[in-house]
Amino acid sequence: MGEPFRAAAGQPYPSAAWAAGADKDQDGWISRGEFIADAQRFFATLDTDHDGRLTPEEVDAYERNVAPEIAMYITAAERRDAPIVPVARATLLNPADTSYGGAMGAGRYAWLNVPEPVAAADADVDRLVSAEEFAAAAGRRFDALDHAGAGKLRLADLPKTLAQQAAEGPCQPRPSDKRLAENPNGGPPSDRTRP
Repeated sequence: MGEPFRAAAGQPYPSAAWAAGADKDQDGWISRGEFIADAQRFFATLDTDHDGRLTPEEVDAYERNVAPEIAMYITAAERRDAPIVPVARATLLNPADTSYGGAMGAGRYAWLNVPEPVAAADADVDRLVSAEEFAAAAGRRFDALDHAGAGKLRLADLPKTLAQQAAEGPCQPRPSDKRLAENPNGGPPSDRTRP
């Protein structure tokens, strides 16, 4: 729903932090009800005047202060220099589904390509996001992620986001113990060790 979860460099991608918080009964699955309840929890943090709706000013504060890295038109250098990697929650990433050449905004960090997940919950486009609209958007996003129609999600079954793929990078096979002993830097063995 747009809440950023961040991890320091070298730490695991933080989607597990979201799953642990959303899975209230700690059964390893996130039910539709848990998903919506977690969205409502996040909504309450954005609704700073506690009137049950997000005004344009509150949405702007979200974009500026809570998740500035989701800006749609950010330079590659700004992305590269960002010290943290967020996960915008519950928003199935399929870059081929857009006419923009890939995921944008929060879609770069999320399972669904929703560039601005908070404002996108405004179903009647009146520039106010009510608590009901936000909960309904959470339900629709849950349904989009629940391909099997099981009514529950498991983190291990969700795809890696583009940001997660970039952060984790391609894995190199670990060198054998013999190769490692011959060359502690993990490079190719020296000519004298080749057959």
